Amino acid sequence: MSTAVDLYEKDLIDGCIRGDIKSQKMLYKQYYGFSMAICLRYADSREEAAEIMNDGFMKVFTNLQSYQQDKAFRGWLRKIMVHTAIDHYRKNSKHYHSLDLVYAESEMGFEDVLDTISAEEILAMVQLLSPSYRLVFNLHVIEGYSHPEIAEKLQITEGASKSNLFKARMKLQKMITLSDRENRTSYAR
Repeated sequence: MSTAVDLYEKDLIDGCIRGDIKSQKMLYKQYYGFSMAICLRYADSREEAAEIMNDGFMKVFTNLQSYQQDKAFRGWLRKIMVHTAIDHYRKNSKHYHSLDLVYAESEMGFEDVLDTISAEEILAMVQLLSPSYRLVFNLHVIEGYSHPEIAEKLQITEGASKSNLFKARMKLQKMITLSDRENRTSYAR
């Protein structure tokens, strides 16, 4: 049984497929927050996230006829935004620092310090990672891609993917530990 929201979304999508500008604007507005949240995880700044998101919406409007309406639109849209972020990274990777391809065998887990900071603080720390570390971290930890899948998508070796994830985790652990120390110091004053 379809709900009013399902019918509304279907009408918007059908309008977008027909090239109706008003439907495109409404779909963009409806999914702006959802899409921006995804893109912010992969971007260095809000402006870069907006660029990725707008490129993603161009792909959405160009390929909407291939969307299978029996599947969840949010899932399809999310996949496009993630792939657009990957494309953006690849296009700009010459500007980023080179990857260290040495894979470190042992991975250290996050300490109990995670209980002392908020999700917003953790996301802010992820934003401080280098683009290659942040991209691999997001794809593996948040999106659930395996290292072979990440290697294929980013056109890097599986070892580079594992190395970048390890280094991202180490840098985050260091940031979290420093944050915890600063909090304990401020409480002691």
